[in-house]
Amino acid sequence: MKVLILSWEYPPRIIGGLGTHVHQLAVNLARLGTNVHVVTKDSPGAPDYEEAEGVKIHRVPLYPPEIPQDDWVSWTLQFNVALLERTVPLINERIGKVHVLHAHDWLVAHASIALKHAYRIPLVATIHATEYGRHQGNLPGPMQRIIHQIEWWLTFESVRTICCSNYMRDEVVRIFELPPDKVTVIPNGIEYEIFNVNPDRERIFRQFIHPDRRMVFFVGRLVYEKGVQTVIEAMPMVLEEVPDLRFLVAGTGPHARALQAMIEELGLGEKIKLLGFVDSEVLARFYKCADLTVVPSLYEPFGMVVLEAMVAGCPVIVADTGGLKEIVVHEETGLCFKPGNPESLAQAMIRVLKDEELARRLTADARRFIGEKYNWGRIARQTMEVYERSIREYEYRPRVLHVCPPLPEERAEGG
Repeated sequence: MKVLILSWEYPPRIIGGLGTHVHQLAVNLARLGTNVHVVTKDSPGAPDYEEAEGVKIHRVPLYPPEIPQDDWVSWTLQFNVALLERTVPLINERIGKVHVLHAHDWLVAHASIALKHAYRIPLVATIHATEYGRHQGNLPGPMQRIIHQIEWWLTFESVRTICCSNYMRDEVVRIFELPPDKVTVIPNGIEYEIFNVNPDRERIFRQFIHPDRRMVFFVGRLVYEKGVQTVIEAMPMVLEEVPDLRFLVAGTGPHARALQAMIEELGLGEKIKLLGFVDSEVLARFYKCADLTVVPSLYEPFGMVVLEAMVAGCPVIVADTGGLKEIVVHEETGLCFKPGNPESLAQAMIRVLKDEELARRLTADARRFIGEKYNWGRIARQTMEVYERSIREYEYRPRVLHVCPPLPEERAEGG
């Protein structure tokens, strides 16, 4: 089977969890004997084409003129033109017949749908998150509404849609009015072997934690919905009970300046450090050295960080929301707190940091819970089943004009 995957990120270009997901999926599909091509955005120092880990990777530069990335819709349209310019001759001259197209999120929707209609290829979409969910049901401006409509259009044009959790399945069925049997839940996976590493605790502590002795860790994109601001607000309360504590934040994103300003305003510059981008090998060491990993998201379709922390043997505290609730059972595999509530978070953090027996029990229960459920080989096989079903169910229909359904709140008002 020949599969063509379109994604706006792929190693070494990693913006968030999507790039890691696509990489692991592609590699494990190739291990199953699938002929996998990935077309993606270029990255400094990476070749335009390479074959790595059995995957054929095609990287495309953007068209001129340069468009600021905060103008998301214009930037994405320009990127999709570049995707088409590379993919059309790729199919015509090198690959030949493609059995399945796999689009990851709305950023590749236009190119994916154009290729679907031009070559009559079954299209599968993975929706990693929604604009509606990111803004907690409130689309504040025209750009957010356009993105929402593109997300709907991608699911409408797809034979099947994949989501990473039951929470996300319910969300896309509700907001896009999808038939429930068109949506398949396949969880994200975990690279278990990465965590078989010497944590090099002495160096990590000397470089990042000294003179303190305790460490709370966060990793993720620095955007508002990831909730780092809630941890910062909770820290003064936690430090009253656990004064030898440092909070380390790994990740980049548009919210970084606002977070740093908040840290300085609270006088926590010596206790909270924004580390910027941290590669996967060093991340594994941080997890293994940390006393606690916090996942404070206001919106979280899945929660890859939770799995990583659990595998590394680090206790976790998560916001009681989204896909996080499907991984963390309160008082069993971790602790939950009220999303966006620093007092609730502080209480949970103090409990784990001051009760070593609780921390050990949560860690042991979490490891038993994970087992091999989130194995990428299993996830690749489940995805192959979706591809095969899509091929069987596919019947080409010419494009017709359809309108994105109203938002759930607008339907209620109309009713």
